[in-house]
Amino acid sequence: MQVLSCATEKPSMGLIHSKQEIRLAVPSSIVNPQDADAWLASMSDSGWRVLTDFQNWPKWMPGVCCVEQADSAPPARGTELQVNRGRKTTICSIDCWDPPRTLQISINLAHGEMAYGFGIETSPKNAEIRLSLELEHRLIGVSRIAAIFFKWRLQKLGPRILANLAARTRPAKNA
Repeated sequence: MQVLSCATEKPSMGLIHSKQEIRLAVPSSIVNPQDADAWLASMSDSGWRVLTDFQNWPKWMPGVCCVEQADSAPPARGTELQVNRGRKTTICSIDCWDPPRTLQISINLAHGEMAYGFGIETSPKNAEIRLSLELEHRLIGVSRIAAIFFKWRLQKLGPRILANLAARTRPAKNA
């Protein structure tokens, strides 16, 4: 079962913030608490693998054609990613790297900065895993005039990204 919630704050003069989440419940066929815990852990690991498999982002991240890590070191805070979005390649920076829970990436754009904050949280008490996405777009200069457009875009983009991520998050075969 998936539950999607969405909240977009009213845009200020220069900042638009949107937060969405999807909750995936432990399948009803799993009744043993230890099996439920194993399923949650497996789903958390799977979600983290999907998030951090940068080369496969084009398969689930709308508008992304290709992603390459700028160096060959293991990803960490400060790692830069080159993201090709078709007509333009942008440099993204990993701002928060907290496996297997949090990945935050920021992008400097001509019209401001955009940040993607992904979260993976398990709740054994509620027998569910929560995949969340916070999108923040800081507008600069004349781009502030287009705040309504950017708000609409974030409201459409977030749920698509989360639905694609959830569809690729699978428990291990033995969980």
